Amino acid sequence: MLPPFHIFKVQSDGSLRWMEAAVDVERAKAGAKVLAASAPGEYVITNMTGEKISVKFPPRRIMFQIGYDEKELKVRAELFRRVGHEVISVADNEAAKNALTSINNVDVFVVGHIAPEQTRKEIVGWLKANYPKVKIIALNPSKDQLIGADYNVVLNDHDEWLSLLAAATA
Repeated sequence: MLPPFHIFKVQSDGSLRWMEAAVDVERAKAGAKVLAASAPGEYVITNMTGEKISVKFPPRRIMFQIGYDEKELKVRAELFRRVGHEVISVADNEAAKNALTSINNVDVFVVGHIAPEQTRKEIVGWLKANYPKVKIIALNPSKDQLIGADYNVVLNDHDEWLSLLAAATA
């Protein structure tokens, strides 16, 4: 007997491509989620009576963070991943410049707070010159502003910077 639920990927032309079958709707939804991890987009789950459930998985946003303290980088990376972002972390300006030579797409940059202001200004200027369309969020230890950043956020206000991250990647 054939499994009663089938998962289809919606193609760019609107057609459906069969992906796999499942024995129940929960397993079909879980299967679509697993498929979407490597191929985001819209999936349709059908049953034998022709009913359809559409499930959309937007592409993950790539967040590139430049930090100046390994512990802080790890903590922020985990937080960003929990809200659905792919995270690339580097430990200083030179590492950022080197890493970006082999990365094709970044949705937002986050500049950490620990380095001296001049070091942070230098990377913001470099990012603006090389990636003028990508937004930059600067984390700051106080209400100070980092000139050149698109958004300046007080470090301890996690809700504010997560909402700005969402806005910057929209």
